Amino acid sequence: MRNFFLIVVVFLSVGITADGHKPSEKSTKDKYDNNPNHLMDFKECRELKDGIGGLLALNGGIWKEIEMNPENEEKWLEVALIADLAANYSEIYDVFCKDMIAQRMKMRIMADKKKHKHHKKEE
Repeated sequence: MRNFFLIVVVFLSVGITADGHKPSEKSTKDKYDNNPNHLMDFKECRELKDGIGGLLALNGGIWKEIEMNPENEEKWLEVALIADLAANYSEIYDVFCKDMIAQRMKMRIMADKKKHKHHKKEE
């Protein structure tokens, strides 16, 4: 039960402090970093994806504990909470990061094709 409350307190404190930070200086290296339609940059999206993976890994350990003692209702509640958090963060990733990353990959592929075409003309 203590672990459950610890997890809840950590996620609530992160959510509360998230509003108080100053916007970070974004890189001018890529034109997509400065797009006003993007609320998150690539670094933040990568950190979000890593956080989702961490939540899922944490859930895996709790499932092992549930398999050993399926009567422990606290563990069932804990696994449900963490699964819900992972689902919510996955939705945020899907909305704010997935299209931006797909667009960046599309631009890289187009640049590689253009570079290859230019290199082919030189030969």
